[in-house]
Parts: sequence; structure tokens; C-alpha cells
Amino acid sequence: MSFQTQIPDDWERRSVEANGIQLHYCRSGGSGPTVVVSHGFTDDGYCRLDLARELATDFDVVLYDARGHGRSDAPDGEYGPPERAGDLLGLLDALALEDPILFGHSMGADTVTMAAARSPDRPRAVVLEDPVWVLDGVNDDLIEGDPGAGIEEQIAWWRDHSVEELLEADTMFRDLAERGQPDLARRVAEARRRLRPEVGRVSDAEFVDPIETYGDIEAPTLILKADADEAEREREREVAASLPNGRLVHVEGAGHCVFWDERERATEELRSFLATV
Repeated sequence: MSFQTQIPDDWERRSVEANGIQLHYCRSGGSGPTVVVSHGFTDDGYCRLDLARELATDFDVVLYDARGHGRSDAPDGEYGPPERAGDLLGLLDALALEDPILFGHSMGADTVTMAAARSPDRPRAVVLEDPVWVLDGVNDDLIEGDPGAGIEEQIAWWRDHSVEELLEADTMFRDLAERGQPDLARRVAEARRRLRPEVGRVSDAEFVDPIETYGDIEAPTLILKADADEAEREREREVAASLPNGRLVHVEGAGHCVFWDERERATEELRSFLATV
């Protein structure tokens, strides 16, 4: 498969051994605090290139591909939160990152949560973009539409079709293009074509329980949640209250991919938070 995504010429792009596997990453460099971005299920690191470009003037941004995604290895093993958190912590070790800001979306938020709870003195701060909470009254739409159902067949279909065919087949890509994000649509389509069948094992693992886990996260934490009705918002506020030092913001009009749907508002909230850590 070809890899078409272009990154700035002066950014680093390579792989390192972490937790016993090769993880691919790109890095903006710079002298500011480091932000390590952990992407969501079916995406890869380059799907967050717009965010990295936005932050690169003030931060050293690292985008990496989770196991089974992008150019990283697809080991024959488990793909649950403990394994993905081990990968992330191994990446921090390999790059000698001592005080990073950890940012995660969806599956990546699960990864970051587990890593931050396992090594609470490691992150400078934590940002969770619409983490999936398998709790009554929360994330019902996402859980009912479980991406694990038939995911192996879906991955095979994506891999057997061209990027152009994927762009034409999925209304999400057309919506992104109509909202002025055609490059993002192509990057997401490319990421889906790069998925390996082993990624289906992500859906076999349980999500991190926030009630049990958040109390172990010591770093300042921002949760950017999708829009929801007031009953769900209140339930989500109760969950977020488990964090010793956390803040939850519901981004009006945003769906599960908060930064893709409401980039300006989400970025404003993110920058405001990062200015305090």
C-alpha cells in the first residue's frame, strides 16, 4: 500500500521499539512542552495532523500509530487497554519523554487513562477527547453501534478498496469534505486501508472503568465530551468527579470526534487548559 500523507519536511518521522514492538511516529520538534497524541479506533496518528499543526508553534507534538494501525507493528497478542498503555509508556521511554502531556481520543483516551493511572507521576497533564464510558445513561449511541460487530469483515473490505472508493462509499467522508476538511477525509480513508486484521482484537477487550480508574490519575485532566442532553451531561459530570484534579467540558454541537466537528471551540478549550499546566 502507498502512504500519501504529507507532513512538514522538518518534522521527524520514524519508528522505535516500545514494549517489544515497533511503533511508528512523527514529531514536530520544538522547545515547548511535549504533547503525545493517541488516536481512536480505525484511525492512525496522521488523522490528528491538523491538531499537531495547530499546536506545533508552542508544543513539541508526537503523533504515533497504535499497534495494528498505520505503520506500527500488528503483534499476535492482546490489544486491550493494558497492552496499549504499555505501548504508550514504552514510547515515552524510547523517546526519553519525562513530563509529557498525554492526549487521547476514544480508544486512545482509554489508552491514556490506563497509562496515566499506571504511572501517575509520568504525565504533566491529561486530555481525554470523548472517552467511551460503558455505564448506564452514558454513551448509549456509541455502545449500541459497537464497532466490534463484524470488524474483521469491515477491515477486509476497506483494505480491498481504493481510497477513492472509500471516500465515495462513506457519508462521513463526504460530510468532512463539505465542511472544508477534504484532506482530513483522505487521511482517515488512508488510515482505514492500513488497518491490519489483528485490530479487531481491540473490540474483544473491556473498556477502562472510569469510576475505578480515574482516582489513580494525579495529573490535571481535561475531558472534552460530545454534546448531550442534560440528563446525560449530569451523569457524565458525576463520572468526571472521580478525578482528583479534573474538569469536564461538553462541546456544543460536537459528536464523538469533537475536534473534527467543532475544531475552533475544542481548540480554544484545549489551549486554555494547556496554559495552566
